[in-house]
Amino acid sequence: MRPRVILLVLVLAAWPTATAANVIWPAALLTERLLAWWIIGASLVIEWYFVATAFRLSPRNAAWATLAANAMSAGIGVFLVPFLGIGLAAILHYSGIGPAIGWQDFSLPDWAATFVLAVAANLAIELAVFRFGYGLGIGRRAFWLIALANVITVGLALVSLDIVPDDVYREVSPGIVAK
Repeated sequence: MRPRVILLVLVLAAWPTATAANVIWPAALLTERLLAWWIIGASLVIEWYFVATAFRLSPRNAAWATLAANAMSAGIGVFLVPFLGIGLAAILHYSGIGPAIGWQDFSLPDWAATFVLAVAANLAIELAVFRFGYGLGIGRRAFWLIALANVITVGLALVSLDIVPDDVYREVSPGIVAK
């Protein structure tokens, strides 16, 4: 992948207004947190280790593959994750399933579903980059290691919403660590 493309994707992903909205829902808050510089830094280090292990790459090659996959994941995910989250909320609400099962916005099940959607979206995008961008084989071992890396990094972002909540949205934090 060309350095200019990676830079463009990173700039677009870090654009401060990308997730700013007057209407909020868990996926928008989680996406905003996934784009925090310290979450990105921690995620790159964590995923670098898992990529090197999953594909048996040299540290340098693993670093480039991790950077490329995360740049694509951020560039696409900044739009995809919030839309998946609001799509899930709309489906549950308008189908009647949500009210029937007591689904509420910002409830623990809502945050859990948001977590699963974010992990699945990031995983799909990153695996596509590894497979089609780098020609790496995606066996069971690689799949589960990259999935675990995404569970850890998205989980870090989710838990951080409790530990370091956004002052504006403090009342809707997930409540995983403290309420």
